[in-house]
Amino acid sequence: MTHFRTYRNNDSPALAALWNRGAPDASVARPLSVHEFETRVVGNALFEASGLIVAEREGRIVAFVHAGFGPDENNQTLHLSHALGTVGMMVVEPGCEEAEMETRLIAEAEAYLRRHGAQVIYAGGQNPLNPFYWGIYGGSEWAGILGEHTVFHHAVARAGFEPVSTTLLMEANLTEPEPRDPRAVLMRRQVRIDVTEDALPSTWWQSVAIGEFRPTNYRLVAKSDNAELARASTWEMIWFGRRDGLTRVGLFDVEVQPGHRRKGYGKHLVNEILRLARVQSTSVMAVQTRSTNGPAIALYQSLGFRPIECSILYRLPGGSTTLAAIS
Repeated sequence: MTHFRTYRNNDSPALAALWNRGAPDASVARPLSVHEFETRVVGNALFEASGLIVAEREGRIVAFVHAGFGPDENNQTLHLSHALGTVGMMVVEPGCEEAEMETRLIAEAEAYLRRHGAQVIYAGGQNPLNPFYWGIYGGSEWAGILGEHTVFHHAVARAGFEPVSTTLLMEANLTEPEPRDPRAVLMRRQVRIDVTEDALPSTWWQSVAIGEFRPTNYRLVAKSDNAELARASTWEMIWFGRRDGLTRVGLFDVEVQPGHRRKGYGKHLVNEILRLARVQSTSVMAVQTRSTNGPAIALYQSLGFRPIECSILYRLPGGSTTLAAIS
C-alpha cells in the first residue's frame, strides 16, 4: 500500500538517492550528494515542506512531487506571487511506475498550490516559475519537462495538463574548430566587450535560483559613445559534467537592445563569449530557446550549437482539477 505525506527533515538522504536513480540521464546534474540536494532544494529560501509530497511503500520513499510559486511582479523583494504556481518536479523510482500513484501525487501538488491561492497552474519550471531546480535540471535554464522524463510527462497528461510551449536545448562543442566570422575583425573596431565576473544577481529571484553558480555578465558596448548594444550572462554548470566529464557553461539572458537588432550584434556577442570560453578550456556551452524562435535557432546553429534535447511546459486548463481523478 502506498502512503502519501509531506517532507520531513530526515528525508533528504532518501530523496537524493531517488534523484540519482530516477531523474533523466541527459541535461540533469547527477549524481548529487545529500548536501547538494539539500542546498539546491530543501535549503532554498522559498522551500515549504508542505509543497514537497512523497510516496512511501513499506516505509521506503519511491516517488516525490514538488510544487512552488514564482516572484511577484516587481521581483525586487522576497515576496511570492501565489496567483501562478507550478508542479515543478516529479521523480519516481525506476520499476515503481504506477498511474494511480503518480496521479495522486500530481493531485496533492495541485491541492497545495490551490490552498495558497493559485489560479493558474503549470507543470515544469520556466522563468520565473523555477524556484528550486534551476542549476540541477534542464540544462542552462530549466524550461519545462525534459523529453526523456517520460514518467513526468505521462503523469501530467493523465491529470489533464496541456502543452503550451516547447523549448529546444542546444550545446556547442568548444573542442571543435572555431567557426570563422568574416565580420568579426571590423566589429571589434567598433565595439568592445565589458565582462563582470561573479556578478551580483540583478534580482533576489536570480540570487535564489542561480546565485551560487557564479554568473558572469557580458555587455557589448559601442566604442563611440559607450551605448549598450547587447547583453548576455553565463554560469558555470559545474554539476552537469559528472556523467561525461565535460566542463560546461550555460548561456542565458541573451538580449539585443531594440534599436540595434538585426545588425549582427547578437551574433558577435555570443561568438565572443564562445571565444572566451575556449580560452578558459571549457568543453561545452549550453543554451536554449523556444522551438518557434527560428531566427535564434539559426543564429546558434551558425555558431556551432546543435540540438540535444527538448522540453515541454504544460498548463492545467481553467476549471480543471486533478482531484476529481482520484475521488
